Parts: sequence; C-alpha cells; structure tokens
Amino acid sequence: MNDVSKAPAWHLQGNWAPVLDEIDAGPLKVKGAIPKDLEGDYIRAGMNPRSGTSEHWFAGNGMLHAVRLGDGQARYRNRYVRTPYYEQDMGQMAARFDLTASPANTNIVGHAGRMLALEEAHLPWAVDRDLTTLGAHDFGGRLQGAMTAHPRVCPATGELLFFGYQLAQAPYLTYYRADAAGVLVESQPIDLPNPVMMHDWNITRNHVVFMDLPVVFSLQDAMRGLPPLRFNPEAGARLGVMKRNGAGGVVRWFEINPCYVFHPVNAYEDGDRIVIHVCRQEQAMAGGFGNLYDGDATTGRLWKWTIDQAAGTVTEEQLDDVACDFPRVNDGLVGLRARWGYMATLNSKAPTLTLGQHLLKYDLETGARSTYDGGASRRFGEPIFLPRPAARGEDDGWVLALSHDEADQVSRLSILDAQAFDAGPVAEVQLPRRVPYGAHGNWFPA
Repeated sequence: MNDVSKAPAWHLQGNWAPVLDEIDAGPLKVKGAIPKDLEGDYIRAGMNPRSGTSEHWFAGNGMLHAVRLGDGQARYRNRYVRTPYYEQDMGQMAARFDLTASPANTNIVGHAGRMLALEEAHLPWAVDRDLTTLGAHDFGGRLQGAMTAHPRVCPATGELLFFGYQLAQAPYLTYYRADAAGVLVESQPIDLPNPVMMHDWNITRNHVVFMDLPVVFSLQDAMRGLPPLRFNPEAGARLGVMKRNGAGGVVRWFEINPCYVFHPVNAYEDGDRIVIHVCRQEQAMAGGFGNLYDGDATTGRLWKWTIDQAAGTVTEEQLDDVACDFPRVNDGLVGLRARWGYMATLNSKAPTLTLGQHLLKYDLETGARSTYDGGASRRFGEPIFLPRPAARGEDDGWVLALSHDEADQVSRLSILDAQAFDAGPVAEVQLPRRVPYGAHGNWFPA
C-alpha cells in the first residue's frame, strides 16, 4: 500500500488530486452549440491514485475520462483501467517486476480496431468504447517489453510505430513496427551508451528519430539511496535517425546541446534534411526523479531542430519564449509537413507544476502565434485537432481541450474553431464533476 504518513505533495492537492468514484452522466449543460459534425468520443487518460495518494505524479492509477458528443449533446463517463497495478494497489517498485502491471495512466490511442491505454514502462492495455478494461495486449506474444505512451500512427501507411526503453539492462531501447492490421512485424534492439528515460520521439515518412537525452538512470545511485534518475548533461545529447523499415538497427547519431524534450510537435523530411519542432526545456529532473518541475529551466519553449544529413549537422533555433507543452498537429499530417501546431501554456513562475490559462496555435512556417486566453483562473490541458468532414485546409476543423476553472471549480471541454482560434470556444461542455489535470487524449469517431 502507499505511504500516507507524509503531507500531501503538489500532485495530490487542488485539481491534481484524484477523484475516487466512477460515474455516468448526461445530457450535460452546454454553452454555445456543439458542432453537428462532431460525433464520437473524446477520451483522456490521467493519473488518479485509487487510495488517494501516490509517491509521484507518474505513479497514480490510470483513469480514463470520456466525453461523448453526438446530435449536439454530450455525455460523460470515467473509469479506472483495471490492471494488476490497480487491483493490487501497487507502487512503482512492485510494478517493475510485472510487465502487465501498468498504471495505464498516460495516453490512449486507437489502431487496427483496438483502443490501447498506455504508460511507458509496461505493456499496453486494451479497453472498449465504454471504457471497460479488456486485458493486456502483447501483439499475440510478439511484444515482450515495454511500449512507449507515445506511439505514432502513420497517416500514409496506417502502420503503428513505437519503441520501448528499459533501464535495468541492455538493450536499453527497442524499435517496433506493427502493420495496418495490428500485426507486429518488426522488433529491433538499438544500442545506447546509457539507460535513459526516453519519453517521446519523432517519425517522418521514411525515418524515425530517437532522442537520446540526458535524463540518465544510475544503479549505483539507486543502491546508495540517491535518486536513480537525474539530469546529467555530461552524458551528452543526440538525435538518432534510422530508416523506418528494415534498417537492422543502423542509426546515425547527431549531437545536440544537452536539454530535455518531453513532447515534440512534429517532424518531416525536406530533401536530405529532417525538420523537427519540439517543446524544448533546458533541463529536467536536475534534482532527481522527484524533482519534476523547477521553474523556467524545466518548462518547454518552441524550438526547431534541422538535421542536415548531408552535412552531418543539426541547427538548433528557438522560435518563441512562451512556456508551453502538450503539442499536437493535425493527425493526418503526423510525420509529414504540417503548418499548424497546437499546444497549452505553462506557468513557469509558479512554485509547483502549474498549467496555464492559454491555448496556442503556431504557424510553424513563420513562427506566428494565435492565442486564446481563457481567463486568469482557467487551466488548460492538451489541445487536439479534429478536421471537419471534407476539410478544405489543414486547419479546417475543431480544437478540443479540457480545462478546469480554479475560481468556480468547474471542469469543461472547450471546442474552438481552429480557423478563428483567438475568438474563443464555439461551445463549452460543463462536466458533471471535477476532472483532475491529466496527460494525453484522443478522439475516437462514432
């Protein structure tokens, strides 16, 4: 069981704190009008410790929050993902020895008719449309290691591309490729000099790009009772470019300045160059795994990396100074050249990790930024983009984002017209209960 003797940490206070019941509610109160072409479920994962406490924000049990939209109305449902981690109320250390014991608390994605709840140190877990847990998914026994919480579905081929990292022994990284039918067709170990926490990565039409960044695991530190994961710039930082299909583990590495990236925006090929937009922060976990946030240095800003494969160099360029993260693009352009990126702001001056009151839309070609300001008491999570049926442009569609208002203690789902972004929501769904701040979500069409 979890230790409840200590005062609540930041991730157990306010709207970070868990909700402990599962409900169904609707129709819900709506301000404005839900667009008629939105028919489906917005589902977001989050950390929600069933006992009311956890040793780290990342350690909370996975809970899925779903808002079903259709016929201009909305309904809400939330459910825990019932893995061994939930059933046995495990902590992180106990779960290390059971690949099925996933918190399943970071993301939920759809591929080949499956819905997979994800966390980066274990197997994925399948759930159904009503959020009922179905079981661990190991691709018919072919996946024998962890799966990242940030796989990518290629819009051109329908393949699911992903990786897994592990810290205890080599190989520290493995690349995986599943075909459009969901069959795992490639598993390739990748040599790394150090065991690192690789939270996310990048794909292009023909390549994958790994981010070997210096949040490094040290068994010696762990044995001495010191934080086993910490930022170590002396380990260096590299971007690894590999062909997506049949490369045999051959990776070409390009050195960059030490930094950390939890989430890239997108990547694409431009001739022999690979262009990557990221939310780059100067460091992460400088004081160890428990020190997730430490002001400006540990909040992301929009940067552009250009890998010149012919010259063997990387150009690094900061595009804006607004603290932001949780970036997304139109999913139909993942790995392709996308002009528009959407993200949420962070308050880098707050004493603990604090989401911001703004949603951002960036023109990734010019660096121009559009901003929606929800008000001083509003806190926004990750925005996602949904194209209209028969969309006539990349940004012809809707942006959805969950938020919580610290003033009236109401959680809402905001729906913005992406082409009139700074005008504010065309509709806001008032949720029937407080929805704790969480991680990532996706849209599942009806």
